Amino acid sequence: MNTTSSNATVIAVGNQKGGTGKSTVTVHLAAALGLAGKRCLIIDLDPASGSTKHLGVPVDSFAGTLELLTGDDAIESLVITKDMPQGVSLIPSRPQLSEIEVQLSRYMDRSRLLDRAIEEASATYDFVLLDTGPSAGFATTVAAYAAAQWFLLTAFPHPLSLAGLDEAFRDIADVRRLRNPNLEVLGVLLNNVDGRARKLRNQVEATLASIAPGRLFRTFITQAVAIPESSGRGCTVFQLHGGQQTRTAHQFLDLACEIVHRITNRDAFLAGTLPAGATTHDENTSMKLVA
Repeated sequence: MNTTSSNATVIAVGNQKGGTGKSTVTVHLAAALGLAGKRCLIIDLDPASGSTKHLGVPVDSFAGTLELLTGDDAIESLVITKDMPQGVSLIPSRPQLSEIEVQLSRYMDRSRLLDRAIEEASATYDFVLLDTGPSAGFATTVAAYAAAQWFLLTAFPHPLSLAGLDEAFRDIADVRRLRNPNLEVLGVLLNNVDGRARKLRNQVEATLASIAPGRLFRTFITQAVAIPESSGRGCTVFQLHGGQQTRTAHQFLDLACEIVHRITNRDAFLAGTLPAGATTHDENTSMKLVA
């Protein structure tokens, strides 16, 4: 059971299937929240280092998640803030994180690995975003499930991606029963959506509505050249010249609004009685994100 006390909102982002854009969503959600004045910490828990690479941090150049979870390093000594999006800090990952299992004591409870980090982060950050690996049995993924308050599931509008979601929902149910009864599904985000494939998207949305009624986000992220362009430059679309005016940027701002709306009205959301409310950003007031 998760006994961590935290003032920060802790959101794990993932899917049991790789290649669903979870790192892209993680860094852009953090950037969107950062533009609204929220302080966000990304902890990259995937040995593939998706968030780390997307934000332009050279892999193997910094200590990061491995030291955070296996040593006594303070968050302050591990976070990267230089060249990050506004309001965003990163604890990077590197391939050596895959060796964490052999570095942990065999007596250590894997589900408690993030407790110290979350407790420490709560003094500084409003949101902690956990970019998880695709393997549910990996130590850092187990820790993310146990420490998070919310789980944001990313999916492509494709049958294989939906299969990963089904597995993820089963894992979340097991975690709620055995380790963290406070973990809730924040929502399912359709990512990399081809605007021309409306029929397929409608089929996927209907399937998700039956699996997880009320959890599909109204916002979806369409295919756009701005995303691979920003990743190639080691930044978010918000940091590109004119990037804040792109459709992709507006979609992530809308997603951030939806998320804050659900978290702020937690009881109504979980009861299925939450009105849609103001779930789109307001350009004149830099988004209606502060509830």
